[in-house]
Amino acid sequence: MERLSGYTAPGAKAYAAMAADASAGQWPVTLFYRCRNVPGGSAIHAPMPQPIEVFDGVYSIGDDANNVWAIDTAEGIILIDALSNEEDAKRVIVENMRKLKLDPARIRYILITHNHGDHYGGAAYLKSLSGAHLAMSREDWEGKALGAPMPVKAADDFYLTDGQKITLGGRTISVVLTPGHTPGTVSLVFPVTDKGQPHVASLFGGQGSPKNLAALQQFRKSLDHFADVTDAMQADVVLSNHTVGDDGLTKVALLAKRKPGQPNPYVAGREGVIRYSALWQACLSADIDQIAWNAAARPDAVK
Repeated sequence: MERLSGYTAPGAKAYAAMAADASAGQWPVTLFYRCRNVPGGSAIHAPMPQPIEVFDGVYSIGDDANNVWAIDTAEGIILIDALSNEEDAKRVIVENMRKLKLDPARIRYILITHNHGDHYGGAAYLKSLSGAHLAMSREDWEGKALGAPMPVKAADDFYLTDGQKITLGGRTISVVLTPGHTPGTVSLVFPVTDKGQPHVASLFGGQGSPKNLAALQQFRKSLDHFADVTDAMQADVVLSNHTVGDDGLTKVALLAKRKPGQPNPYVAGREGVIRYSALWQACLSADIDQIAWNAAARPDAVK
């Protein structure tokens, strides 16, 4: 892990080793993505994963880099993120929904995790197709976006806030404000079932580590806040909006070959969710320590 991470600070190396220990062999792609100097990047350039039902009525319909989630209910569909642009929305989201016999016109909510273009770019098109309500944190909707112009907030759209509950057709999603990746990143926790067996899914809304000290420290605090919610709700599933965030390509491939009686690869258990959080905390601490160590040698390097 020390060699692969590229950290040079002794403390950062120690944190990276702690992250590897915490992972206990789970999420190898996630560990490599999170614990490296310099952080960033989410492109994988892998074959497109097949769209698939991951939990009862919960579908993975994204591409090789970006997970997009569709949650079907009796009253319509909740969509989590919208890829980069109209073409992506048509080619990936809409086509994958149709392959799974989900009607895009039934989308009622489009929840945007943060204001990077690969998560909101297709939202305006999908709203035009379905009349769905768009939702994002105020901090990110009104802040500086990275990518295409942000969708204009319509009268029927709304802001996502910390502690908010979004309910549709008997399903409820809890919103957690988790700044760090962006100033207004939101994360989500919601009950799911796997062939009728109850679980609770956790989805942290921002993956890549920022490159400045203040944002990294805020990110680490947000993980603590998210852990408070996942502990309270006893989350035992890890999902992500990037395939590098939950080893999604591996898990979709395993799920496609799953035989009756075999476990769902997305169910990490309570220990797994706790280890996932500890892994991430340690990697962020490695990034912070590396910046501090660099600054001791070159005081002008701190940001």
